[in-house]
Amino acid sequence: PRLRGHDYMQGAYFVTLCTWSRRHWFGRIDGTGHAAVMEPNAMGRIVLDQWNALPRHFAHVQLDQVQLMPDHFHAIIILAGGIGSTLRADATAAAGPTTDGSGATEGAGPGTNARPNGTRPGSLGAIIGAFKSGTTYHMNRLAGTPGQRYWQPGFHDRVIRVTYGEFERIARYIAQNPSKWW
Repeated sequence: PRLRGHDYMQGAYFVTLCTWSRRHWFGRIDGTGHAAVMEPNAMGRIVLDQWNALPRHFAHVQLDQVQLMPDHFHAIIILAGGIGSTLRADATAAAGPTTDGSGATEGAGPGTNARPNGTRPGSLGAIIGAFKSGTTYHMNRLAGTPGQRYWQPGFHDRVIRVTYGEFERIARYIAQNPSKWW
C-alpha cells in the first residue's frame, strides 16, 4: 500500500495510468479550449470498454468520472468494501485494517485472508492490474503485436477524502482534462 495504514480495499480513489513512453495510443483531442473532446480510436475504445466492465468482474467496484486522453487515463473508482457504499461522499468510508507496508494485515494470524506478498485480491492494485492486463491483451490482439507494452509500470493514485469538496474538485478536473491538452 502507498498510504501507510490504508488497505486499499474500500474508499474512493483518483487513479491515473500513463501509456508506455507516453505514446499517443488511444486517439486524439479534437478542438481547443472548452470545445475540446477526446476522440478515441479502436484502442481507446478497448480501454473504455474494459474500464466499464470492471463492475461485472468485481462486485464491490463502482465507477464515477472517467477521461481517456491520447497518452493517459484518469478515473475515479470506488471500492465499496462489501459495506454497500453509495457513490460520492458516502463511498469514502473509513479505512479498513492497517498494514505494515508488506501487504499483510497487522496482527494477522492463522485463518485470516492476509497475504504475505503481492496484492490482495479485490484491492485497488489487483483491480488496476487486471484492467491493465485485459486492455493489453485486447490491444495486442487488435494490432497483431504480441508482447507489446502499452502501459507504464504502476499507476498513480490518490485517496479521495470527503472534506472540502475534494471529490467534486477531482471529478471536475478529470472532466475538463481535454480542454487543458496542448
